[in-house]
Amino acid sequence: MNVLKLSYKYKKYYIMALEKFVHGYHLMYEKEHEDGMFYLNDRLESEYAKVFFVYAKNYRVALFEDQSGRKYSLSYENNLYILNRK
Repeated sequence: MNVLKLSYKYKKYYIMALEKFVHGYHLMYEKEHEDGMFYLNDRLESEYAKVFFVYAKNYRVALFEDQSGRKYSLSYENNLYILNRK
């Protein structure tokens, strides 16, 4: 587990982030967004998950919904994908 440190002006914010390679893509996510990672990694076949990763890389963000109706955003920046729940 790695810690992603973000600084804004004079304050420092610390966000606990987990890392995983999902179908060959480097993904970071927070523990509470783990269901989205499982959806991309375990529920979708590689070719279907790839659509979201390619879209995020081309357009900076891809929005998707899992089979339970939970909404997520997959963003891309500096060769890293970041998963958030909407």
